[in-house]
Amino acid sequence: PLLDQLYGAALRMTRNPADAEDLVQETYVKAYQGFKSFKEGTNLRAWLYRILTNTYINSYRKKQRQPAQYPTDEITDWQLAATAEHTSTGLRSAEVEALDALPDDDIKAALQE
Repeated sequence: PLLDQLYGAALRMTRNPADAEDLVQETYVKAYQGFKSFKEGTNLRAWLYRILTNTYINSYRKKQRQPAQYPTDEITDWQLAATAEHTSTGLRSAEVEALDALPDDDIKAALQE
């Protein structure tokens, strides 16, 4: 009965028509499953809006906890080849880099002292 109003609210929340439709559908499923908790004489519209809002908040939080996923279809062969050729030494300290720059004789003399 309140489908258009719920859809409008869902669209304002999600800013995406497909996501809004999914949100309204999930709201009706949850309302049907929890109809025994609905009390006669209370505001049905407010009850459905609360379910809609809570469902949106839960899905938003769930998305925030999940790591970002990017499609790998767009990676081309040259990008993969460039990645394979790249050798990262990681984070190196200035001391290690300075030791690498010294000739071996200087390092041996410094270690013996």
